[in-house]
Amino acid sequence: MQKTGLLTFCAFILLAGVSVRAEGPLLRPTDRVIFIGDSITARGGLPDGSWGWVALINKALKEKDPANQQAWITLGGSGQTVGSWLNIEQKSRTAPTFLDLKSFDVQAELGRPADVVVIMLGMNEVGSPAVKDDPESYAKWIENYRSLIKAVRARTNPRVVILATPTPCTEDPDSPKNQVMDKMVGALKKMAGEDGCLLAPTRETAWEVLRQGRRERPDFHITDDQIHPNPTGCMAIAAGMLRGLGEEEAARKVLEKLSAGTQDKQSLSYEVALGPDQKPGPTLQFRIRAYHSGDKAELDLPDGWKLASMKPSPGETDFSVTGTPDRLINRLGLRAGQKSLTIQIPAPWLVGTGNIGWVGWKAGVFDPTLAKLPTDEVIRTGAGFAEAMPHMELKEGVPVNWKIFVGGINMAGTGNPGAIDFPAVTYFLGGEVGYGLRWISSDRDRPVTVKVSRAGKTPLSVWLNGEGVFSGELPKSEIKSALKKGWNLLSFKSNFQQWGWQFAINLEPGEGDNLDDLRYSVVPR
Repeated sequence: MQKTGLLTFCAFILLAGVSVRAEGPLLRPTDRVIFIGDSITARGGLPDGSWGWVALINKALKEKDPANQQAWITLGGSGQTVGSWLNIEQKSRTAPTFLDLKSFDVQAELGRPADVVVIMLGMNEVGSPAVKDDPESYAKWIENYRSLIKAVRARTNPRVVILATPTPCTEDPDSPKNQVMDKMVGALKKMAGEDGCLLAPTRETAWEVLRQGRRERPDFHITDDQIHPNPTGCMAIAAGMLRGLGEEEAARKVLEKLSAGTQDKQSLSYEVALGPDQKPGPTLQFRIRAYHSGDKAELDLPDGWKLASMKPSPGETDFSVTGTPDRLINRLGLRAGQKSLTIQIPAPWLVGTGNIGWVGWKAGVFDPTLAKLPTDEVIRTGAGFAEAMPHMELKEGVPVNWKIFVGGINMAGTGNPGAIDFPAVTYFLGGEVGYGLRWISSDRDRPVTVKVSRAGKTPLSVWLNGEGVFSGELPKSEIKSALKKGWNLLSFKSNFQQWGWQFAINLEPGEGDNLDDLRYSVVPR
């Protein structure tokens, strides 16, 4: 490493708060580097792969200096947490152990010395979840992390251990999952400084790439599914890992390649967020941040919508607007200079959540009848809902917490107007109950098809005007039903099982119809 590179690396260490001093280059040409993690690590792939982030690291370092001939070992397992990796490590002491990439045997790879070990865990702690949002749970996670580091150090005797910060869970930095993960990362950084580990800012670099990409394109993503990195996300992880390895120049070149592939100097883009603490009502507030060339951007609002405030600055304008999003897709116009585009805001859902633990399960099978709660009836029919809502409880002392949910680009469904993504509204635990309601006005009786699509195995029940149209765990289903003239209630109940908690409930028209005249509301009717 040249003197400037060493200074950059030392500056990074000081900023990270890690009390480790490196003598000479951190990464050496013949190092053996082991990555330990979950499915995000598995997506690193093999060193000679096409777009996995390990291949990107390997390529970047060889472009910098052909003398770089490091050996890269990827030990990533889907669903793994710090706690489950302790079990993997223990098992691999006496038996061959394979994770997602069958090219690597954990027993063999940890049974040999390594120069550098990089650990990146934390995604499944919030996704499953295995960590609760409380100090005691964070402390237990750190205690287990320390045990894993100690065990891996004993077996591989690495020159350096690097802890990579976990990448985002949903692309919304304000989502409950990311807020909890931020607290975990804070504890991780403190522990790294105490235990002589370095840090790789993979989480921070992912956010950096996402922010820059959204300035260029409103549909820019770093994940395939709000969790697993797409090719762009792999470039962000590679850059973060290179930064952690002290290879700032190589990291910069990876990000320059990414920027060259996405940048449009005459771009027009935006981000939309629901205003804070929205109460159920016909009028909602939205915050729109526009990115544009020149000094001026303007909004074209639908009838009845109002501009509450506008804060312009060169290249960026913040708008606050209020309106009634009563169309399935509510369209706003954005203009700057000679460019224009359409902002699409889906109709909202009224969503309620609460946790009473596992209910409805018998011999490993979910039975909706066994899971029935006193609150289900008012959700199903809507009768007396407005009166019951302020004090509704799943059981005594466990309230239903109500929020407005509006789908968007940062969540599963990426704008699908029927999509519901519970990571946007709650840091859910096992057995969490979720309700949703949407009132729909039709000017006549008409046939419709209720189309249900789901992720994972989360149980789901769907009602239209009190009639059950779906109940089960099928990934997809289409059910013939009908809307009546006047107001209709589309409602659902879901019980979180594990991993993803997302699904979509959409209405499709009968022959010769288009449903364009329907109006939507979260105000109880």
